[in-house]
Amino acid sequence: MSSGGEISEKGKRARFARWEEIGVDLIKADLLAGGHRLIGGPPATRRLAAEWVRMKEAEQRELVTLKPSFWGVSIDLKETWRRLARRFRAR
Repeated sequence: MSSGGEISEKGKRARFARWEEIGVDLIKADLLAGGHRLIGGPPATRRLAAEWVRMKEAEQRELVTLKPSFWGVSIDLKETWRRLARRFRAR
């Protein structure tokens, strides 16, 4: 942790890896309960955890991507398949 209260990139990567192992649901529940059991640390760490949860939830929501095509708008099936595969591998 630097003197300005910011978390270093190495620290962020380490926390993200640990939170990945724990899971989004448990980290979110801990944040709602104050963030002292699993997250811990100063308020900057809890803000980073909240940002991580928002990022992970956004990844889970975006399954289908629309893209322009010759006939209007179409679904990017390759990317949809990749996202589905990634989602099932993460479980």
